[in-house]
Amino acid sequence: MSQYDQCSLNSICGCLHTINNIDNSICVSLWLTCSELVSCASPNNMCYAPDHICVHHPQCYDHPVCYPLSQANQQICPPMITSSPPLKPSDGICENAIWSTNGTTVAGSDGLGSALYRLYGPWGLFVDDYQSVYVADSKNHRIVKWIKGASSGQLVAGGKGSGNNNDQLNHPSDVVVDSDGTIYISDTENQRIQQWFQGAKVGKTIIKDILSPVGISQDKQGLFYVSDWRKGEVRKWRIGATTGQLVASRLGGPRFLFIDRNQSIYVAEERRDRVIKVDDTSATQFSILAGGSLGDGLDQLLQPYSVIVDELGTLYVADTNNHRIMRWTRGAKSGKVIAGGRGIGSRYDQLSYPHDLSFDLSGNLYVVDYGNHRVQKFTIDKSLC
Repeated sequence: MSQYDQCSLNSICGCLHTINNIDNSICVSLWLTCSELVSCASPNNMCYAPDHICVHHPQCYDHPVCYPLSQANQQICPPMITSSPPLKPSDGICENAIWSTNGTTVAGSDGLGSALYRLYGPWGLFVDDYQSVYVADSKNHRIVKWIKGASSGQLVAGGKGSGNNNDQLNHPSDVVVDSDGTIYISDTENQRIQQWFQGAKVGKTIIKDILSPVGISQDKQGLFYVSDWRKGEVRKWRIGATTGQLVASRLGGPRFLFIDRNQSIYVAEERRDRVIKVDDTSATQFSILAGGSLGDGLDQLLQPYSVIVDELGTLYVADTNNHRIMRWTRGAKSGKVIAGGRGIGSRYDQLSYPHDLSFDLSGNLYVVDYGNHRVQKFTIDKSLC
Protein backbone atom coordinates (compact mmCIF):
# COMPACT_ATOMS: atom_id res chain seq x y z
CA MET A 1 0.00 0.00 0.00
CA SER A 2 1.03 3.59 -0.54
CA GLN A 3 1.69 5.93 2.36
CA TYR A 4 -1.58 7.01 4.05
CA ASP A 5 -3.78 4.67 1.97
CA GLN A 6 -6.97 3.66 3.76
CA CYS A 7 -6.33 0.24 5.27
CA SER A 8 -9.30 -0.19 7.58
CA LEU A 9 -13.06 0.03 7.80
CA ASN A 10 -12.36 2.89 10.21
CA SER A 11 -11.74 5.98 8.08
CA ILE A 12 -9.35 7.52 10.63
CA CYS A 13 -6.85 4.72 9.98
CA GLY A 14 -4.14 4.81 7.34
CA CYS A 15 -1.00 3.11 6.16
CA LEU A 16 2.44 4.16 7.47
CA HIS A 17 5.64 2.73 5.99
CA THR A 18 8.14 1.30 8.45
CA ILE A 19 11.61 2.80 8.42
CA ASN A 20 13.49 -0.42 7.68
CA ASN A 21 11.57 -1.28 4.50
CA ILE A 22 9.21 1.01 2.62
CA ASP A 23 7.52 -2.08 1.18
CA ASN A 24 6.41 -2.94 4.70
CA SER A 25 3.73 -0.96 6.46
CA ILE A 26 1.37 -0.94 9.41
CA CYS A 27 -2.24 0.13 9.61
CA VAL A 28 -2.68 2.68 12.40
CA SER A 29 -5.04 5.32 13.69
CA LEU A 30 -3.84 8.69 12.36
CA TRP A 31 -5.72 10.53 15.10
CA LEU A 32 -2.54 11.40 17.00
CA THR A 33 -1.25 14.94 16.55
CA CYS A 34 2.29 15.50 15.32
CA SER A 35 3.27 17.05 18.66
CA GLU A 36 2.53 13.73 20.39
CA LEU A 37 5.22 11.93 18.38
CA VAL A 38 8.95 11.78 19.07
CA SER A 39 11.78 11.26 16.61
CA CYS A 40 13.46 7.89 16.22
CA ALA A 41 16.87 7.81 17.87
CA SER A 42 19.96 8.08 15.68
CA PRO A 43 21.90 6.43 14.19
CA ASN A 44 19.86 3.20 14.07
CA ASN A 45 16.34 4.68 14.14
CA MET A 46 15.50 3.03 17.45
CA CYS A 47 12.40 3.58 19.57
CA TYR A 48 13.24 3.39 23.25
CA ALA A 49 9.67 3.74 24.47
CA PRO A 50 8.01 0.33 24.91
CA ASP A 51 5.60 -0.83 22.19
CA HIS A 52 6.62 1.77 19.59
CA ILE A 53 7.81 1.29 16.01
CA CYS A 54 9.85 3.62 13.79
CA VAL A 55 7.87 4.83 10.75
CA HIS A 56 7.81 7.45 8.02
CA HIS A 57 5.17 10.15 8.63
CA PRO A 58 5.94 12.97 6.16
CA GLN A 59 2.72 14.86 6.96
CA CYS A 60 4.30 15.53 10.35
CA TYR A 61 8.07 15.51 9.89
CA ASP A 62 10.69 14.89 7.23
CA HIS A 63 12.46 12.44 9.55
CA PRO A 64 11.29 9.09 11.03
CA VAL A 65 9.13 9.10 14.16
CA CYS A 66 8.16 6.54 16.79
CA TYR A 67 4.52 5.50 16.56
CA PRO A 68 2.72 3.67 19.40
CA LEU A 69 1.63 0.15 18.47
CA SER A 70 -1.49 0.70 20.58
CA GLN A 71 -2.80 2.68 17.60
CA ALA A 72 -2.46 -0.41 15.39
CA ASN A 73 -4.99 -2.40 17.40
CA GLN A 74 -7.48 -4.18 15.14
CA GLN A 75 -10.25 -3.08 17.47
CA ILE A 76 -9.37 0.49 16.46
CA CYS A 77 -8.49 -0.30 12.85
CA PRO A 78 -10.49 -3.38 11.77
CA PRO A 79 -9.14 -4.67 8.44
CA MET A 80 -10.99 -3.94 5.21
CA ILE A 81 -10.17 -7.43 3.95
CA THR A 82 -9.35 -10.23 6.32
CA SER A 83 -5.74 -11.32 6.08
CA SER A 84 -5.32 -14.62 4.32
CA PRO A 85 -5.07 -17.57 6.74
CA PRO A 86 -2.72 -20.47 6.08
CA LEU A 87 -5.20 -22.63 4.18
CA LYS A 88 -2.65 -24.86 2.49
CA PRO A 89 -2.18 -26.92 0.45
CA SER A 90 -3.81 -25.17 -2.48
CA ASP A 91 -5.37 -27.12 -5.32
CA GLY A 92 -3.19 -29.10 -7.69
CA ILE A 93 -2.34 -32.00 -5.36
CA CYS A 94 -4.09 -34.91 -7.03
CA GLU A 95 -4.68 -38.36 -5.58
CA ASN A 96 -1.75 -39.77 -7.57
CA ALA A 97 0.79 -37.17 -6.45
CA ILE A 98 3.94 -38.47 -4.76
CA TRP A 99 6.80 -36.83 -2.87
CA SER A 100 10.56 -37.34 -2.99
CA THR A 101 11.94 -40.02 -0.70
CA ASN A 102 14.86 -37.84 0.35
CA GLY A 103 14.27 -34.51 1.99
CA THR A 104 16.30 -31.35 1.51
CA THR A 105 17.19 -29.28 4.57
CA VAL A 106 15.77 -25.76 4.22
CA ALA A 107 16.23 -24.58 7.82
CA GLY A 108 18.75 -25.60 10.47
CA SER A 109 22.12 -27.27 10.02
CA ASP A 110 24.96 -28.89 11.97
CA GLY A 111 22.79 -30.02 14.87
CA LEU A 112 21.32 -27.95 17.67
CA GLY A 113 22.51 -24.48 18.60
CA SER A 114 21.61 -20.84 19.04
CA ALA A 115 23.38 -19.38 15.98
CA LEU A 116 20.96 -18.19 13.30
CA TYR A 117 21.96 -21.03 10.98
CA ARG A 118 20.87 -23.53 13.65
CA LEU A 119 17.66 -24.53 15.42
CA TYR A 120 17.09 -26.04 18.84
CA GLY A 121 13.97 -28.11 19.39
CA PRO A 122 11.77 -26.57 16.65
CA TRP A 123 8.02 -27.12 16.89
CA GLY A 124 5.63 -25.36 14.51
CA LEU A 125 6.17 -23.74 11.13
CA PHE A 126 4.48 -21.55 8.54
CA VAL A 127 5.32 -21.42 4.83
CA ASP A 128 4.36 -18.23 2.99
CA ASP A 129 3.56 -17.71 -0.69
CA TYR A 130 7.24 -17.05 -1.46
CA GLN A 131 8.39 -20.31 0.15
CA SER A 132 9.88 -18.47 3.12
CA VAL A 133 9.72 -20.70 6.18
CA TYR A 134 8.89 -19.31 9.63
CA VAL A 135 9.92 -21.64 12.46
CA ALA A 136 8.92 -21.66 16.12
CA ASP A 137 12.46 -22.32 17.39
CA SER A 138 11.17 -23.37 20.77
CA LYS A 139 14.23 -23.97 22.92
CA ASN A 140 15.87 -20.84 21.54
CA HIS A 141 12.72 -18.91 22.52
CA ARG A 142 12.40 -17.22 19.15
CA ILE A 143 10.76 -17.18 15.73
CA VAL A 144 13.17 -17.41 12.81
CA LYS A 145 12.42 -16.73 9.14
CA TRP A 146 14.33 -18.61 6.45
CA ILE A 147 14.05 -17.09 2.98
CA LYS A 148 14.06 -19.63 0.14
CA GLY A 149 17.62 -20.75 -0.53
CA ALA A 150 19.11 -18.99 2.51
CA SER A 151 21.86 -20.66 4.53
CA SER A 152 20.89 -18.80 7.70
CA GLY A 153 17.70 -17.53 9.26
CA GLN A 154 16.53 -14.06 10.23
CA LEU A 155 15.35 -13.32 13.76
CA VAL A 156 11.79 -11.94 13.55
CA ALA A 157 10.53 -12.35 17.15
CA GLY A 158 12.02 -13.11 20.56
CA GLY A 159 15.57 -14.36 20.76
CA LYS A 160 16.35 -12.50 24.00
CA GLY A 161 16.24 -15.49 26.26
CA SER A 162 13.32 -17.10 28.02
CA GLY A 163 11.04 -14.52 29.63
CA ASN A 164 7.67 -12.81 29.64
CA ASN A 165 8.63 -9.29 28.58
CA ASN A 166 7.14 -8.00 25.33
CA ASP A 167 10.44 -8.61 23.52
CA GLN A 168 10.72 -12.18 24.82
CA LEU A 169 9.12 -15.58 24.30
CA ASN A 170 9.12 -18.72 26.41
CA HIS A 171 9.09 -22.00 24.45
CA PRO A 172 6.92 -20.84 21.53
CA SER A 173 5.20 -23.76 19.83
CA ASP A 174 3.41 -22.44 16.74
CA VAL A 175 3.37 -19.48 14.36
CA VAL A 176 0.97 -17.98 11.81
CA VAL A 177 1.80 -15.13 9.42
CA ASP A 178 -0.85 -13.02 7.69
CA SER A 179 -0.69 -11.35 4.28
CA ASP A 180 0.67 -8.14 5.84
CA GLY A 181 3.60 -9.99 7.38
CA THR A 182 2.18 -9.73 10.90
CA ILE A 183 3.22 -12.71 13.00
CA TYR A 184 1.01 -14.48 15.56
CA ILE A 185 2.75 -16.75 18.05
CA SER A 186 1.59 -19.40 20.47
CA ASP A 187 3.86 -18.41 23.37
CA THR A 188 3.27 -21.59 25.30
CA GLU A 189 5.01 -21.21 28.64
CA ASN A 190 3.85 -17.58 28.91
CA GLN A 191 0.26 -18.79 28.40
CA ARG A 192 -0.46 -16.17 25.76
CA ILE A 193 -0.77 -15.42 22.04
CA GLN A 194 1.58 -12.68 20.84
CA GLN A 195 1.24 -10.39 17.84
CA TRP A 196 4.41 -9.00 16.22
CA PHE A 197 4.10 -6.50 13.41
CA GLN A 198 6.61 -6.88 10.62
CA GLY A 199 9.87 -5.24 11.63
CA ALA A 200 8.76 -4.64 15.22
CA LYS A 201 11.21 -5.11 18.09
CA VAL A 202 8.50 -6.06 20.57
CA GLY A 203 5.29 -8.04 20.52
CA LYS A 204 1.86 -7.42 21.96
CA THR A 205 -0.35 -9.85 23.89
CA ILE A 206 -3.67 -10.27 22.06
CA ILE A 207 -4.94 -13.35 23.95
CA LYS A 208 -3.87 -14.28 27.48
CA ASP A 209 -4.49 -16.66 30.36
CA ILE A 210 -4.51 -19.85 28.26
CA LEU A 211 -3.29 -22.72 30.40
CA SER A 212 -1.16 -24.46 27.76
CA PRO A 213 -1.52 -23.03 24.24
CA VAL A 214 0.07 -25.13 21.51
CA GLY A 215 -1.51 -24.99 18.05
CA ILE A 216 -2.80 -21.78 16.50
CA SER A 217 -4.75 -21.44 13.26
CA GLN A 218 -6.67 -18.59 11.62
CA ASP A 219 -9.88 -18.81 9.60
CA LYS A 220 -10.98 -16.69 6.64
CA GLN A 221 -12.76 -14.28 8.99
CA GLY A 222 -9.54 -13.58 10.86
CA LEU A 223 -10.59 -15.47 14.00
CA PHE A 224 -8.00 -17.53 15.83
CA TYR A 225 -8.35 -21.12 17.01
CA VAL A 226 -6.03 -22.18 19.82
CA SER A 227 -5.54 -25.66 21.25
CA ASP A 228 -4.98 -25.96 24.99
CA TRP A 229 -3.04 -29.15 25.57
CA ARG A 230 -3.54 -29.40 29.34
CA LYS A 231 -7.21 -28.47 29.33
CA GLY A 232 -7.91 -30.74 26.37
CA GLU A 233 -9.85 -28.15 24.41
CA VAL A 234 -9.89 -25.79 21.45
CA ARG A 235 -11.29 -22.26 21.65
CA LYS A 236 -12.09 -19.68 19.00
CA TRP A 237 -10.90 -16.16 19.79
CA ARG A 238 -11.28 -12.63 18.56
CA ILE A 239 -8.27 -10.37 19.03
CA GLY A 240 -8.52 -8.61 22.38
CA ALA A 241 -11.32 -10.81 23.72
CA THR A 242 -11.12 -11.91 27.35
CA THR A 243 -12.94 -15.20 26.72
CA GLY A 244 -12.83 -17.56 23.76
CA GLN A 245 -15.71 -19.64 22.43
CA LEU A 246 -15.33 -23.34 23.25
CA VAL A 247 -15.44 -25.30 19.98
CA ALA A 248 -13.94 -28.65 21.06
CA SER A 249 -13.57 -30.17 24.52
CA ARG A 250 -12.75 -33.45 26.28
CA LEU A 251 -9.79 -33.96 23.96
CA GLY A 252 -6.79 -36.15 24.69
CA GLY A 253 -3.77 -33.90 24.42
CA PRO A 254 -4.60 -31.70 21.41
CA ARG A 255 -1.45 -30.49 19.68
CA PHE A 256 -1.68 -28.72 16.31
CA LEU A 257 -4.93 -28.05 14.49
CA PHE A 258 -6.15 -27.10 11.02
CA ILE A 259 -9.10 -25.03 9.80
CA ASP A 260 -10.22 -25.70 6.22
CA ARG A 261 -11.99 -23.35 3.80
CA ASN A 262 -15.36 -24.44 5.16
CA GLN A 263 -14.13 -23.63 8.68
CA SER A 264 -14.19 -27.29 9.68
CA ILE A 265 -11.83 -28.02 12.58
CA TYR A 266 -9.31 -30.87 12.51
CA VAL A 267 -7.22 -31.74 15.57
CA ALA A 268 -4.30 -34.11 16.20
CA GLU A 269 -4.93 -35.81 19.57
CA GLU A 270 -1.56 -36.95 20.87
CA ARG A 271 -2.82 -38.97 23.84
CA ARG A 272 -5.49 -40.82 21.85
CA ASP A 273 -3.32 -41.56 18.82
CA ARG A 274 -5.82 -40.16 16.35
CA VAL A 275 -6.96 -37.26 14.19
CA ILE A 276 -10.50 -35.99 14.58
CA LYS A 277 -12.89 -33.60 12.87
CA VAL A 278 -15.30 -31.57 14.99
CA ASP A 279 -18.81 -32.41 13.76
CA ASP A 280 -21.07 -29.78 15.28
CA THR A 281 -21.32 -26.82 17.63
CA SER A 282 -21.75 -28.96 20.75
CA ALA A 283 -17.93 -29.15 21.04
CA THR A 284 -18.15 -32.83 22.03
CA GLN A 285 -19.15 -34.65 18.82
CA PHE A 286 -16.25 -35.81 16.65
CA SER A 287 -15.47 -38.04 13.69
CA ILE A 288 -12.28 -40.12 13.87
CA LEU A 289 -10.58 -39.69 10.50
CA ALA A 290 -7.24 -41.39 11.12
CA GLY A 291 -5.81 -43.71 13.74
CA GLY A 292 -7.58 -44.42 17.00
CA SER A 293 -5.25 -47.12 18.27
CA LEU A 294 -1.54 -46.86 18.98
CA GLY A 295 0.98 -48.71 16.87
CA ASP A 296 3.01 -48.59 13.69
CA GLY A 297 0.53 -50.25 11.35
CA LEU A 298 -0.77 -48.28 8.37
CA ASP A 299 -4.14 -47.99 10.12
CA GLN A 300 -2.53 -46.75 13.34
CA LEU A 301 -0.81 -43.65 14.71
CA LEU A 302 1.55 -43.13 17.63
CA GLN A 303 1.24 -39.77 19.36
CA PRO A 304 0.48 -37.62 16.28
CA TYR A 305 1.22 -33.92 16.62
CA SER A 306 -0.08 -32.23 13.50
CA VAL A 307 -2.59 -32.48 10.65
CA ILE A 308 -3.36 -30.53 7.49
CA VAL A 309 -6.04 -31.17 4.87
CA ASP A 310 -6.01 -30.52 1.12
CA GLU A 311 -8.92 -29.51 -1.10
CA LEU A 312 -9.73 -33.15 -1.88
CA GLY A 313 -10.24 -33.77 1.83
CA THR A 314 -7.04 -35.81 2.08
CA LEU A 315 -5.33 -35.76 5.49
CA TYR A 316 -1.59 -35.38 6.04
CA VAL A 317 -0.49 -36.36 9.55
CA ALA A 318 2.76 -35.89 11.45
CA ASP A 319 2.84 -39.35 13.06
CA THR A 320 5.40 -38.17 15.55
CA ASN A 321 6.53 -41.24 17.48
CA ASN A 322 6.49 -43.39 14.34
CA HIS A 323 8.87 -40.85 12.75
CA ARG A 324 6.83 -40.55 9.57
CA ILE A 325 4.32 -38.47 7.62
CA MET A 326 1.10 -40.27 6.70
CA ARG A 327 -1.42 -39.53 3.95
CA TRP A 328 -5.03 -40.61 4.47
CA THR A 329 -7.45 -40.17 1.57
CA ARG A 330 -11.06 -39.28 2.34
CA GLY A 331 -12.90 -42.21 3.94
CA ALA A 332 -9.84 -44.49 3.96
CA LYS A 333 -9.37 -47.06 6.73
CA SER A 334 -5.60 -46.84 6.53
CA GLY A 335 -2.94 -44.41 5.39
CA LYS A 336 0.20 -44.38 3.30
CA VAL A 337 3.68 -43.24 4.31
CA ILE A 338 4.85 -40.32 2.16
CA ALA A 339 7.94 -39.23 4.14
CA GLY A 340 10.13 -40.91 6.74
CA GLY A 341 8.93 -44.23 8.11
CA ARG A 342 12.42 -45.73 7.85
CA GLY A 343 13.16 -45.69 11.55
CA ILE A 344 14.37 -42.81 13.66
CA GLY A 345 17.49 -41.23 12.20
CA SER A 346 19.15 -38.26 10.58
CA ARG A 347 19.55 -39.48 7.00
CA TYR A 348 17.74 -37.49 4.33
CA ASP A 349 15.13 -40.26 4.05
CA GLN A 350 14.56 -40.36 7.82
CA LEU A 351 12.83 -38.24 10.43
CA SER A 352 13.14 -37.92 14.19
CA TYR A 353 9.91 -37.02 16.01
CA PRO A 354 8.37 -34.82 13.29
CA HIS A 355 6.25 -32.16 14.96
CA ASP A 356 4.57 -30.07 12.26
CA LEU A 357 4.05 -29.98 8.52
CA SER A 358 2.89 -27.63 5.79
CA PHE A 359 2.75 -27.24 2.02
CA ASP A 360 3.79 -24.42 -0.25
CA LEU A 361 1.57 -23.30 -3.13
CA SER A 362 3.11 -25.92 -5.42
CA GLY A 363 2.38 -28.77 -3.02
CA ASN A 364 5.94 -29.34 -1.82
CA LEU A 365 5.93 -30.76 1.70
CA TYR A 366 7.78 -29.12 4.62
CA VAL A 367 8.33 -31.04 7.86
CA VAL A 368 9.66 -29.85 11.21
CA ASP A 369 12.14 -32.60 12.06
CA TYR A 370 12.24 -31.90 15.79
CA GLY A 371 14.83 -34.45 16.89
CA ASN A 372 17.23 -33.44 14.13
CA HIS A 373 16.74 -29.69 14.72
CA ARG A 374 15.92 -28.98 11.09
CA VAL A 375 13.13 -28.42 8.57
CA GLN A 376 13.02 -30.83 5.63
CA LYS A 377 11.45 -30.20 2.23
CA PHE A 378 10.07 -33.10 0.19
CA THR A 379 9.49 -32.16 -3.45
CA ILE A 380 6.16 -33.06 -5.06
CA ASP A 381 5.91 -35.06 -8.30
CA LYS A 382 2.66 -34.37 -10.19
CA SER A 383 3.60 -36.29 -13.34
CA LEU A 384 0.84 -38.85 -12.71
CA CYS A 385 -1.83 -36.21 -12.10
